[in-house]
Amino acid sequence: MNRIFFLISLGVLAGACSRSAQVTGTEEPGMFLTDSLKRVVSVDTVRYRPVADELTLTGRVAFNPEKVAQVYPIFGGTVVEVRAEIGDYVRRGDVLAVIRSGEVAEYEKQRKEAQHRLALAHRNLHSVQDMAASGMASEKDVMQARKEVGEAEAEAERLAEVFSIYHVSGGANYQVKAPLSGFVVEKHVNPEEQLRSDDGEEMFTISGLENVWVMADVYESDISKVGEGDSVRITTLAYPEDVIAGKIDKVYNMLDEESKTMSVRVKLDNRDYKLKPGMFTQVRVCGRGTDKERLCVPSHALVFENGRYYVVTVASDDRLAVKEVEVYLHSDEVCYLSSGLTAGERVLNRNVLLVYNALNAG
Repeated sequence: MNRIFFLISLGVLAGACSRSAQVTGTEEPGMFLTDSLKRVVSVDTVRYRPVADELTLTGRVAFNPEKVAQVYPIFGGTVVEVRAEIGDYVRRGDVLAVIRSGEVAEYEKQRKEAQHRLALAHRNLHSVQDMAASGMASEKDVMQARKEVGEAEAEAERLAEVFSIYHVSGGANYQVKAPLSGFVVEKHVNPEEQLRSDDGEEMFTISGLENVWVMADVYESDISKVGEGDSVRITTLAYPEDVIAGKIDKVYNMLDEESKTMSVRVKLDNRDYKLKPGMFTQVRVCGRGTDKERLCVPSHALVFENGRYYVVTVASDDRLAVKEVEVYLHSDEVCYLSSGLTAGERVLNRNVLLVYNALNAG
């Protein structure tokens, strides 16, 4: 910054001296845009542009509900082990917790009984088939034995499916596993905690954060200014220099009873996981152009001092001058003017403040 100020001061002084040597009579020396100064500033032309209002909304990052899973206890019991904490990344099938349950113990008992009945049914079938071969049992007896085997197999398969679905690991324990890959964003369980199967509170909430939603609130007076498909630019407090481009993909056509605002949604790719659910955002909706045109300059061309706006103009002979302007509408990128300039004039739009200070000092 000091080097730039030195170059600007040097350029302004050099311009003033070189031009003053050429003037005669009563012509006063001025400050000019010299070759050295051109290396640290840039010039833009004042032109007419359709007025596009930019609406700034307050938003927040939210989970994508399509990628959220809440995990509840299947059976009541005591929490033996918790293997996941808030913020952990888990893969589908990873064990989140282990629970010891009397209900699971009952299923284990039923499974052993079913396996025992199946073994007896198979032995009985073999015995009946042998007896039928020697004429000591009828075909009806064989069919009945086969039916008993089928029923025993069905019960054993049913219980095996229960063990598979509910991740019963044997004995009285069962495992609570992640139903999808993502981050643990909520956790409401601790070791030795007593759980009930009818408890309405989830143990874990898991969310994939590769895609998130930004929900923004629109006041009633601004509803007509937004619509589906409108382009937006989103910034956050955490990354103020990163501007994320997106589009409004859904307008919720209802007002909140308390805040009297309408919500709009922007879906964003978040593969770098920078956006965290709960973050506040600033959502700038790019306004739609109107038939009304006004003179426009880059916002960087403005200098604000003592409640007034100024620009540094560049004349046809490269003479620099400070002019006061009246602002009609100001956005991050452009500024629409009410008065002070005419179309075709040139203004500085980089390092303007340093040149402005140098001119005022002179």
